[in-house]
Amino acid sequence: MSYIPAIGFEVHAQLATRSKVFCDSANEAGGEPNTRVCPVCLGMPGVLPVLNREAVRLGMRVALVLGASIADRMGFARKSYFYPDLPKGYQITQHEHPLARGGHLDVDVEDATRRVGTGASLVDMNRCGVPLIEIVTLPDIQSVEEADAFLTKLRRILVFIGVTSGDMHEGSLRFDTNVSVRSREAEPLGTATEIKNLNSFRAVRKALEHEIDRQTSLLRSGGEVRHETLLWDAAEQHVTPMRSKEIASDYRYFPEPDLGDITIRSEWIEEVRAALPELPAEVRARFVERYGLPAYDADVLTSDPDTALYFELAFLELLRRLVPGAAIAPAPKEPFDVAVGDRRSPGETPLPESAGDPSDAARKVSNWVMTVVGRYVNAKGIDVATLSRQRVSPERLAAILLEERSGAISEAGAKKVFEAAAESDEEIAFIIERLNLTQVSGEEDLEGVVLDLIGRFPEEVARYRAGERKLFGYLMGQIMRATQDRANPRVASEILSRILRSE
Repeated sequence: MSYIPAIGFEVHAQLATRSKVFCDSANEAGGEPNTRVCPVCLGMPGVLPVLNREAVRLGMRVALVLGASIADRMGFARKSYFYPDLPKGYQITQHEHPLARGGHLDVDVEDATRRVGTGASLVDMNRCGVPLIEIVTLPDIQSVEEADAFLTKLRRILVFIGVTSGDMHEGSLRFDTNVSVRSREAEPLGTATEIKNLNSFRAVRKALEHEIDRQTSLLRSGGEVRHETLLWDAAEQHVTPMRSKEIASDYRYFPEPDLGDITIRSEWIEEVRAALPELPAEVRARFVERYGLPAYDADVLTSDPDTALYFELAFLELLRRLVPGAAIAPAPKEPFDVAVGDRRSPGETPLPESAGDPSDAARKVSNWVMTVVGRYVNAKGIDVATLSRQRVSPERLAAILLEERSGAISEAGAKKVFEAAAESDEEIAFIIERLNLTQVSGEEDLEGVVLDLIGRFPEEVARYRAGERKLFGYLMGQIMRATQDRANPRVASEILSRILRSE
């Protein structure tokens, strides 16, 4: 008998507010223990919570991008629940009157589009006053691949609109998943289990694969799936029972007496809607349709809003320098100091016709951002925003690529300039001069280098002339080594090819 899964998620995203949700204690990860607390979040007797307006605004942003219906009135409830860092012994959460209901997210899997419905978007206050939203989906997901695509796309959207940092290692994004399997002939959903506190996409994939296999094997052997809460053991790669599944009465919900209902006026909703930034799909479409990037490049660049902005600013700056007089505005000052969700893309204005075909410049910048820049920030343990602030701004990267494009330095030389620029405030021209990287393009100079090379590698030259054409690349590598990467590859290649044919 064939079985199919039904998967749903509760996605917990920590909101990127400066302060906690009911007090003015800092909402920041890390720090010394018990230094970012106050009487309110510690649950001291007699204190009263005050709702953080920004937390509601960010929750509304999520509701709008998911197409959910925002309530005109929302309320809070107390949920009795033990948690090690919940000194009050209860959460202030939302139960019967959440911020929003409904909505969906369309995900593409294997050339098909699947719609995942969201049941509700709740403001869930846990971890001693840290503001969270909880996005609850319907059990619409039918495979591990769909689950992965859904969570990846959702995380990207939440980060782009500035709602959360999305840093899973810090707990800013966590997932609970409900899983059931049923035979293809059965109509009702099977008995579901819940796997709690998954904090990485890999953990979600592995846990789902294990639980689907476990339930399928259990049903095929005539057993029954218990309705329970499970924990994923990443080290042992299996689930362990945590407790039997709770129902609403276990939490003893009742209206929160210290907070009244909140009225959400339509004017505020429209204000939040008007301030929404571009979504990843819109940025990705512009990169492909306007700039001529391959779809793969556009997808990689839009995996992170800082990377997307860094690429776009560097590309537009390079294009502005390549096309003097074109109406391409320079980059805004300190662009990475603007909160992600409040940014306005520099590429929203169409390129002028005088800019011509931008695809060559766009692909050059894209390749550098994905490879050279990506390797550097990974090695240093920083992000592109930090790189931009410290040493290599998008304008500085454009200056390096312009030197390479003009033939002043080789590609290998440009990479050396980048490494030096990332460690120094020196002007790009000075770095090129200091490192003696000016490209050698004169035919007389390079012909002498090639002739000397042929004299030093007679065996390889003879084998090339006998038909081993792959040795051409080896000989070119020796030319670049002999000139310390200063030889113009195009000119050197033409001279080497001519001399190898002539004898």
